[in-house]
Amino acid sequence: MHGMADTTPPDSKQPAGSPVQPAEGLRPEENLLPFDGPDTPPLQPALITPQLPVVAEPEKLPPETDSKTQAFFQQDDHKQPEPRAKRRWLRLVGLLLLLSAGAASGLPVSRYFILNHAGVRSSASVIVVDEITQQPVQHAAVSVGGVTAQSGIDGRAELRNVPLGPSTLIISEPGFSTIRRSVVLGWGSNPFDRIKLTAVGVQYSVRVVDALSGRPIPNAQLESETMAVRSNDKGFAMLTLPNDQATGSLPITVAHDDYRTAQATVHPAAKSAIEVPLMTSRKAVYISKQSGRYDLYASDADGQNPQVVLPGTGTEGSDISLVVSPDGTQAAVVSTRDKQYDADGYLLSTLTLVNVTNGTSIVLTHADQIQLIDWIGTRLIFQQATASGTKRHTINSYDYANNSRYQLAAAAKFNGVLSARGYVYYVVAPSADDASVKPYFYRINPDGSDNESLLEKEVWSVYRTGYDTFSLQTNDAWYAHAISTKINKVIAAPASLVSRLYREQPNGSGNSLWTETQNGQGILRIHTKADNKETAIQIQTGLSTPVRWLTDDSVIYRVVTGNETADYVLGTTAGRRAHKIADVVNTYGFSTGQ
Repeated sequence: MHGMADTTPPDSKQPAGSPVQPAEGLRPEENLLPFDGPDTPPLQPALITPQLPVVAEPEKLPPETDSKTQAFFQQDDHKQPEPRAKRRWLRLVGLLLLLSAGAASGLPVSRYFILNHAGVRSSASVIVVDEITQQPVQHAAVSVGGVTAQSGIDGRAELRNVPLGPSTLIISEPGFSTIRRSVVLGWGSNPFDRIKLTAVGVQYSVRVVDALSGRPIPNAQLESETMAVRSNDKGFAMLTLPNDQATGSLPITVAHDDYRTAQATVHPAAKSAIEVPLMTSRKAVYISKQSGRYDLYASDADGQNPQVVLPGTGTEGSDISLVVSPDGTQAAVVSTRDKQYDADGYLLSTLTLVNVTNGTSIVLTHADQIQLIDWIGTRLIFQQATASGTKRHTINSYDYANNSRYQLAAAAKFNGVLSARGYVYYVVAPSADDASVKPYFYRINPDGSDNESLLEKEVWSVYRTGYDTFSLQTNDAWYAHAISTKINKVIAAPASLVSRLYREQPNGSGNSLWTETQNGQGILRIHTKADNKETAIQIQTGLSTPVRWLTDDSVIYRVVTGNETADYVLGTTAGRRAHKIADVVNTYGFSTGQ
């Protein structure tokens, strides 16, 4: 600069002898010079002896610095270029002279006044919660420094362009005590602590639970006409209304992404929390012949809102297989719906994959025979057979997540195909026409990798006789194969030659469902991997497969008697009661491929 002008703002000059007035919004004792310690005298312009340092880059201002401040620091940029370090130093000197001149003249300035006058602003944020439930308070009014905002679904309020310096944080919400707190806002962001509001109005206590298992549902959204809250980790929520708005009953809506939205009416006089059960949004899937055809339905687990997701064609027979993916979004259906025939005139089976959510479907294959083996993650494992060829039987894996298909094995015949613990197991039958065939017991990953022989003997049949055990019949002995260790040992013939079909829990815990029949009663059991124990959770006449997990703590099973063929849903927690979903057509589920 060619000369240092009087940088005291025009509106801050005082007539000689007039009293000095504090800056607006600040107490006199707060008008302190910036960057000075409590005992440091104000800087005087005459004491400044500039020493030009060597600076590689110009000083960068914060991104939120407004145009006035940018102009102040860049007021000489339009003039003849000077050395970069010198320009930076002159700008710094200008700011110091501005502050020093104000102090020398008795002007009540502070760093907040200078920055606010230059247009610098900051931001602030706060999370508002209920003192009792510790859950977010939504729609609370938050203000500081003349700026207002409203708390969102997570209780957070964000305030932008807030003046710097001392201020008062005010938080208010009908039905709660108003919070007033002195704060000081610095340059940049100012995150405040969680603020707890104390209820002073009429309270409505609610507990949101899973309708099937009875467990609490956290983070459910509860809304009335005037307020909204969320349930805590115990499913508990408190709606608070001002005394003049409270009524004898309060209609509310309760919603959660994983559940069907429910309407309820709550009362303030209840001694304990009013329980609001929510039904899972997972769908029950079944075949029904209400229309006269074999239609594939999806409904809520309590039977409400049934919808046809795959209409029957009228060419299906009663021998239909149906299985649902672990996440409940896909259904695999084996039927004769396409009315296709092979070269010899035999009706072919069709494997159709249906998206339960939107009703779209694709045909995976046609074959003389199709057996569904398992779902492993997003992969459907199935065996199919054709009428001709040296390797008529194949084991296949289809991954609906990326539309990829693998052939896991092929042979003239398999003596057994099973699935366990994420692997596919199969026994190749001996071939009179091909001496190179090795009729062993094999294991392979569902993506086709790591194929290995587990027992290099001719195996006639294989059964799953325990959670960790296969029983193998060879031409000279019985063997027990340990699934976890792959160890084989000779045993006596097993008492039962029926394979157990374990259905793994979708969350990967290792807990499994399986059924058996004793004394004319069907028994539904849960095997817990952690302690290797099995517990009967339901005993019912006619209880049979198919069985599947609906959620992590509810299951669907079928009952077939002379009076009904129906699907039921049951929560797996103790004391839960089964509920009928719908009357259905009795379909096959997974097969052991024998």
